[in-house]
Amino acid sequence: MNKKTKSKRHRVFRENVTAYLFLSPTLIFYTVFTGIPLLMTIFILSFSDFSLLKPIEFIGLTNFRQLFDDPDFRTVMLNTLKFVLIIAPVHIIGGLTLAIAVNSIKSRFFQGVYRILFYFPLVVTTSAIVIVWGYLYDYEFGVFNWLCGALGMNRINWLGDSKWSLLAIAIFSAWKFIGNAFLYYFIGLQNIPDVYMEAAKVDGATKWQSLIKIQIPMLTPTIFFVVVTTLINCFQMFDETYFLTKGGPGVSSQTVAMHIYRKGFQEYHFGYASTLGLILFVIVLIITIFMFKYQNRWVTYDTE
Repeated sequence: MNKKTKSKRHRVFRENVTAYLFLSPTLIFYTVFTGIPLLMTIFILSFSDFSLLKPIEFIGLTNFRQLFDDPDFRTVMLNTLKFVLIIAPVHIIGGLTLAIAVNSIKSRFFQGVYRILFYFPLVVTTSAIVIVWGYLYDYEFGVFNWLCGALGMNRINWLGDSKWSLLAIAIFSAWKFIGNAFLYYFIGLQNIPDVYMEAAKVDGATKWQSLIKIQIPMLTPTIFFVVVTTLINCFQMFDETYFLTKGGPGVSSQTVAMHIYRKGFQEYHFGYASTLGLILFVIVLIITIFMFKYQNRWVTYDTE
């Protein structure tokens, strides 16, 4: 081995060591607070009877059998699926529509204004803004019921009626979190080279043709990212239901994540709560693997 090769390997080794030293705080934090708890949930707590009042007791598959005896499990799973089917398309398609509309504005100033308006709700904490939405949904004095009255409709018990609570939460979630998808789409559109759009214009393509044939195909990596993260966030939905309805009335608007919280931190059945968490993890993992497996059928990474 010559001197030049040794020097190169030594430099690469030093660079790797330096990189891992900078990454070590994050790696340690992730290992202690995410990695180890995840492994404990999968291999220990899910198969145990555990609470703060007694030591861990191994009980095998009893927690998994309890899933079939839990009267609320089916309801919370269906609620979560409904939220995914309602909210995910709104975020994915609505965010894309807003991004295309804002990107078409020529003025940089007004682009910035709309970016702030659409992203601002995401910055405000859910616990704070939900107080305002509670007043908007109020049965007696809420703005939404005032609008219903102005249109000649009956007042709606948005948060206290199981027929309307899911829709009320979905409307709030769309307003609160659509800015996240919007921002990713907008950045993706801004990063598309102008040369492609100019070439399409020279060839006589309309704005609609340029959108369908150029912008959307080149935006597919961003769309894929937004779809995956939105689905994961919808399956893990907690804040909206907890602060708006507490999962009620009854468990009519309770999600799997909130059911885990209730079983673990209110009823202290940490073993069963860990089993629920494992089921949710497996569902999200399967969907993510499926999305990554078939992304090549519609996602285009080559922009040359």
